[in-house]
Amino acid sequence: MPSSTGTSAELWLIRHGESIGNREQIYQGQNDLPLSPLGHQQAVLLAERLASLQPIQPFSAIYSSDLQRAVQTALPASQAIGLPVIDHGGLREIDVGLWSGLTFTDIQSRFPEEWAASYPVMDPDRVRGGGESYRQAQERVVHSLQEIAAGHLGERVLVFFHGGVMQAVLAHIMQLPLPNKRFLQTANTSISRVRLTSDNGRLSGLVLGMNDVAHLERTGQRLASVGPE
Repeated sequence: MPSSTGTSAELWLIRHGESIGNREQIYQGQNDLPLSPLGHQQAVLLAERLASLQPIQPFSAIYSSDLQRAVQTALPASQAIGLPVIDHGGLREIDVGLWSGLTFTDIQSRFPEEWAASYPVMDPDRVRGGGESYRQAQERVVHSLQEIAAGHLGERVLVFFHGGVMQAVLAHIMQLPLPNKRFLQTANTSISRVRLTSDNGRLSGLVLGMNDVAHLERTGQRLASVGPE
């Protein structure tokens, strides 16, 4: 990987394509819903773009959340560039417990107090639906990415996972208060590039680019995400 050194890893953080849950405005969390037909199309366009980069900017590994909407997004890229998909449960979306599988309207009706603590300004320590708080989810996914980076110093790696925790990771790297993650857009199949650097066994980060959807823009596809999780 020409642009990095042996003490850093460049991670391309990729949100999954549009899922059935995104399309139907369902709060997914760790509910294992598949991609929609549009999501599969987005994954193919993304794979074509990544394959065009492989000869000149090679990727060394592909990691994915083990939820199927992420794995289904990673598989076309895996086939296009000839690398296996390594499942990693630590990359899952935030666990929203009893909220999982409900529409946004249903959640507001059934859990009004918890919803009010989450929107429009999020309480990062509030456990929603009996699952995780956003701070817990952030710590889990940051730790997972640190493990991946430590195993691929000097390399460029693809990581497929989820919008809510991706925003939390980017906020962590940029040292933003966690509630400010809501100002970071992560569209379906968007690419956000980060460099994690090892310094005496500790990893620090730098954001190189965010929410890159050039592979979709040329098709005129809808770019906005329906929901964060």
